[in-house]
Amino acid sequence: MGAMSAPILAGKEQTWATWVADCSGSRKAEFDDMNQRFGLTSHRAWLQQTPDGHQVAIAVLDGPGAGEYLGKLATSEKDFDVWFRGNIADVHGIDFSKPLPPAAVQKL
Repeated sequence: MGAMSAPILAGKEQTWATWVADCSGSRKAEFDDMNQRFGLTSHRAWLQQTPDGHQVAIAVLDGPGAGEYLGKLATSEKDFDVWFRGNIADVHGIDFSKPLPPAAVQKL
């Protein structure tokens, strides 16, 4: 299992909501296929508002591929994966051409 959080950039809250709706709606089959290809049995996301009013997305990935998910996503050229990665860059500001953020460290 893996977990990660990423801030939602200012003004990107509705973009995030639309992206999530697409992944559970019109693009669900592609989302499910991506997860299966990357060895995930569960891929869930939560929206958390911080005390200062900012928003953070929390993703929890489960399955044998959870630890390698971001690395595989970073290099995939499948159309859906490129679209998904583009949304991560747009909404969270993560640049996949640079080193990825370190993995979360479980403390409890």
